[in-house]
Amino acid sequence: MTSPPTPRRRDDPRMQTVEMAALSIADASAVLGPEQARSPLPRWQVALLVTGGGAVGSLLRFVLDLLMPSTATPTLFELPWSTLVANVVGALGLGLLAGGLEVRRDAPDWLRPALGIGVLGGFTTFSTVVLEGSAMVGAGFPRLAFLYASTTMLAALVGILLGLMIGRVAARARGWARMGPHMRPSSSRPARVPRPTVARPRRRTGGRTSPSSGEDETPVDDSSKDVR
Repeated sequence: MTSPPTPRRRDDPRMQTVEMAALSIADASAVLGPEQARSPLPRWQVALLVTGGGAVGSLLRFVLDLLMPSTATPTLFELPWSTLVANVVGALGLGLLAGGLEVRRDAPDWLRPALGIGVLGGFTTFSTVVLEGSAMVGAGFPRLAFLYASTTMLAALVGILLGLMIGRVAARARGWARMGPHMRPSSSRPARVPRPTVARPRRRTGGRTSPSSGEDETPVDDSSKDVR
């Protein structure tokens, strides 16, 4: 009589039951706490946050275009400073947000879709960089187009790296401030604990106490004794 084949670990219903129980939000909340084990936002809330944030970011970029206008004609093409500033500032803000969320895992769930994807995604525009660069080349300004594109890429890369570093440092500093001075991690090394000295037993030889092997023997001065 042959036994039925043993199911694989992935197909075993008992393992599926254990995995589902281990990944349940209720058990994770009991083990990790309610702040670390949170259910994700519903998709309709994420969609609303991205839509509202994108509208705000696009409106801010429109206001920036009004404050920093640029001239574009077939014979004259100025550097579009509003697009350059929007992309660099947006990259810096995205780095700050990503660095802070990387350290502070207890941040609200709406920050990433509302600010990261919505506001900063609507505020920055790299498609406009491509369109304006193509217009510069078509107007006979290829050097200006190359300078504009390279400056935008390098400045945005520096901005997002700088934002990541500042965001991480600021999030750690805020976390330490909330913890209090008595719970802050100390950078000093712990003091060395001296090793306890164990007294070795002494053995008696001929009425005298001599140290055990491995210790320096101290000569006994017999000159003070009376000779009779």
